[in-house]
Amino acid sequence: MNCASPRMNEVAKCRAAGTRTSRRRGLTLIEVLATIVLMGIVLPAAMQGISQCVRAASLARQKSEAAGLAEGKLNELIATGDWQFGVTSGDFGEAWPEYHWKAGTSEFTDPTLQQLSVQVYWTSRNEQRDVTLTTLVYESTSGSQ
Repeated sequence: MNCASPRMNEVAKCRAAGTRTSRRRGLTLIEVLATIVLMGIVLPAAMQGISQCVRAASLARQKSEAAGLAEGKLNELIATGDWQFGVTSGDFGEAWPEYHWKAGTSEFTDPTLQQLSVQVYWTSRNEQRDVTLTTLVYESTSGSQ
């Protein structure tokens, strides 16, 4: 067997015997450096994209929580009739310390209806954000209760 110039069927025998038929496989220094440079360009962009996704998800969660709180407060004001006493405001206690609310009424085109709005607001990343829910309620007269 001649491993210096092997034929196709002898290649396997030469490899089994431990002799090399081709040059060593591996990465050159330039390939390693090019990979590092490429990773230095791609990774910061990918991390920025992930960071933006996390911020968007956090804001979506906060808006969803605020909308739920506003809906509950709007229902409470209608059920208790407290909306008739003008602008009211408050917070949601220890369970939701970062959220605050205020409610108010305004006239509607139909004189028997009032527009009731509840605004829930909070501060996120040093910026005040809010969610407002509005509905129509019948204005009660003092003689109809």
